[in-house]
Amino acid sequence: MNGSTRLFKALESVYMIAALGVIAYHGLSVFWTFHGAMEHYTVHLGAILLLIALHVAIAKGQLAVGTTKTAWLVFAGLTFSLALISTGYLYVSAEELELSQPFISDFQYLIGFLLILTVFALNWVVWGTALTVVCVSAALYFGLGHLIPSPVADLGFSPSVVMSYLAGMGGPRGVYSFIPLSADTIFLLLVYGGLMTSTRVLDMFEEIGKAIGNLVRGGVGYSCIVASSLVGMVSGQTVSCIALSGSMTIPTMIRGGFTKDQAGAVEVMAANGSQIIPPVMGLGAFLMAVLLGISYVEVAAAAILPAFLYMFALAIAVYSLIQASPKIPYERLKVDWGKVLWISPSFLPSIVLIVVLLSHRYSGGMAAVAGSVTLVGLSILRPKKYRPSIKGVLTGLVNGALAGAQLAMILAAIGVVVQMLVTTGLGTLFSQLMIGVSGGSPWIVLLLGMGIVLIIGMGLPTPAAYSLAAIVVIPSLIDVGVNPLAAHFFGFYFAVFSAFTPPVAVGVLMAVRISQGSFGKTCIESFKLGGVCLMLPFFLVAFPNILEFPNITTETLTAILLFCVATLMCSAAVYGGFVGRLVTWERLYMATGPVFAVMYFQWQEAWLAALLVVLLVGFGLYRKNERRKVLQSIAV
Repeated sequence: MNGSTRLFKALESVYMIAALGVIAYHGLSVFWTFHGAMEHYTVHLGAILLLIALHVAIAKGQLAVGTTKTAWLVFAGLTFSLALISTGYLYVSAEELELSQPFISDFQYLIGFLLILTVFALNWVVWGTALTVVCVSAALYFGLGHLIPSPVADLGFSPSVVMSYLAGMGGPRGVYSFIPLSADTIFLLLVYGGLMTSTRVLDMFEEIGKAIGNLVRGGVGYSCIVASSLVGMVSGQTVSCIALSGSMTIPTMIRGGFTKDQAGAVEVMAANGSQIIPPVMGLGAFLMAVLLGISYVEVAAAAILPAFLYMFALAIAVYSLIQASPKIPYERLKVDWGKVLWISPSFLPSIVLIVVLLSHRYSGGMAAVAGSVTLVGLSILRPKKYRPSIKGVLTGLVNGALAGAQLAMILAAIGVVVQMLVTTGLGTLFSQLMIGVSGGSPWIVLLLGMGIVLIIGMGLPTPAAYSLAAIVVIPSLIDVGVNPLAAHFFGFYFAVFSAFTPPVAVGVLMAVRISQGSFGKTCIESFKLGGVCLMLPFFLVAFPNILEFPNITTETLTAILLFCVATLMCSAAVYGGFVGRLVTWERLYMATGPVFAVMYFQWQEAWLAALLVVLLVGFGLYRKNERRKVLQSIAV
């Protein structure tokens, strides 16, 4: 074993011990208070920075050679040291800074600068250039914006005030804006998600998907939807969900007759859908609760019916794709029912316990700890064939800690942007500009908002894109009369949808790596599958009572029925498949469905609703009659 190998072995051991230590600290913090709030959040921020720095040293250093290897090790060592120094000082001086902020000394200014520099540097490695450029630009504008000509110049703040706000000195601002959410809720929930992998829950999801897929032709497509939705529901990110579940589902779909581009698109849209399914919703539910000042339970309950509508639309689109693709065969996959039988009794109690605790207003951290202990404890009782190993459980914990640290990095970095937008008033300026350009028309504001959020989301993780939308776009929607909860769902959904929107389309990029298909064609297939889903946020604005689950009214049921009808007709028109292949005039006929649906969303006239239903029922009867004629001619 050479010196380099020994070094990385040692780093891996340190990394594992550190990750387990961070998990232990957060788990114990749920039940005991070790210090003040700012000290706790500083420990969390410091811990995630140190974990990321160690991970960079291992992941980047092992793959590199020569001077590049040395450069990565130096980078990791430098960021590790800066994180330790800056957060260590902020921990020791927390009480002093609470009293003196926003007026800080030159040394404290330097400490704040080093902290922000470390956060930006590690974000660049973990999340790429796009997010880093946005954050650096925001910080520069906050400090130097007064030098820019009006009307976008800021008021001009002193350097000490700028640094105090950006570095969160003395309060949860800047990099600390969303750290309480990460420290108290999200981190431990993602540790639970890591345990789901190591306790083989994801294997069970795959078998359930196979069983559902065996019921119909092209069932592997539905199998992908089920498996990816369940995986992404707790993984927290579209890209990580595609990387995790897509490695299984995409090759299976290709073998099952789907083209490479179709397989990649189905995975992308399923992973996108997983971000809007409670309980985790790609962290959106927790961010939305903080931004709206309501409980997580209210947000999760509001998300139930929209999530159902999205998944229904996706399932119908896949059905139409299969109907229009005769090369996709009926294929039965072997299902290992033993996995389902032995793994589900450990998973179901754990996830139910988490949901129950959250619904009773317990903290996300406590729910995650209880769910994790239950999952591991019951997993040990399985037969040896299905039982996780100790090493596997430890690996799952470490992977969960890494996922939590990576998402905390997003929250720390985007906190700088949010702080700048709020303090300088630039976010308000954007909102006023949108209203001015639209002339106060709600639908024009909605269209502008959709475009802006999709642009904001290019290359950014969903939590970052949604956080920016909440400051830049959503206030203008509320100002023109949109229900606040519906406005936030509108912004959040388009932040999610940006993962399949060109020119960046990070979700498509990840899927193409696995499928080896074409980026452009996979984007097109994604739009064919999910184009109708772009109507869903507008639908929620038109009918905000859909977000009031379980208080379902007749108006809510009518709106849901019409959305489903419009979805079915739109998918049939796009793919030319509806109980068989459709000819050109039939596709044009079906295309009238979404047109009348949009008209109903605008005017909400009963005759439009009735016409939409009559169109679909009439076409169904026509197709049934044509099918009977064909069968009679064959019989003759």
